[in-house]
Amino acid sequence: MDMIKNKEAIRFLYDSIFNAKQFEKLPILISDNYTNYIGAKGVAAFRKSVTELTPAFPDAQWKIEDIIAEDDKVVVKQIFTGTHKLPFQNINPTHKTISVNGIATYIFKNGKIIFSEIETDRFSFLQQLGTLPNPSGQPNHSNTIFLIDKFFVPESSVTEFKERMAYNRTFIKNLSGFVSDKVLENHNDSGNLIIITVAEWENQDKLNEAKIAVQAEYKRIGFNPQEFYERLNIKMERGQYQIFQE
Repeated sequence: MDMIKNKEAIRFLYDSIFNAKQFEKLPILISDNYTNYIGAKGVAAFRKSVTELTPAFPDAQWKIEDIIAEDDKVVVKQIFTGTHKLPFQNINPTHKTISVNGIATYIFKNGKIIFSEIETDRFSFLQQLGTLPNPSGQPNHSNTIFLIDKFFVPESSVTEFKERMAYNRTFIKNLSGFVSDKVLENHNDSGNLIIITVAEWENQDKLNEAKIAVQAEYKRIGFNPQEFYERLNIKMERGQYQIFQE
């Protein structure tokens, strides 16, 4: 019966505390005598190990893949997912969504957790954030897609166009698979603006997902690109490109 209760407690920990971000409930399950694997003590020590992640990965979720209980010990096979929105351990926001496997061990005493240790795939974590190269030692750009748009903008339409462009750039930077973007500009002899935007995406699938997300956002805010370009007399050319393979 104790093993069943311990398993139920861990499911409550993941579903109702971790994933619900209800960290104020931790004292329900964490003992005042709790000690982690590096010797830090108390509920605050347990809370710190979890809440360090949530500001940087605000959509963080912990999924239980398997759970095994024996005597006073519960072992969980878990998957952590989240989108990197703020700095984490000196890593600037990448806006990438990661999925990392881990094994968590919890020890109970008198119905509360007195010890825990989590082993995660740190190498995969850093690779997915793009802070480590692939095993060959060279970045892998073979699947990278560049979406390149060229706009011919009349002088009278420049201000409104730039406002729309700024909105779009801010939106796509928060989408999964976004890598970087650049904006280039020039003026022709008539004073009209020529803008080239270059958006880099991890792969074609991520770009396709982004296009769907952008269309959904346009629908939400009631924006019609075709009407916008026609009204402002803006001409647009679009193309997709990959890194040249020598």
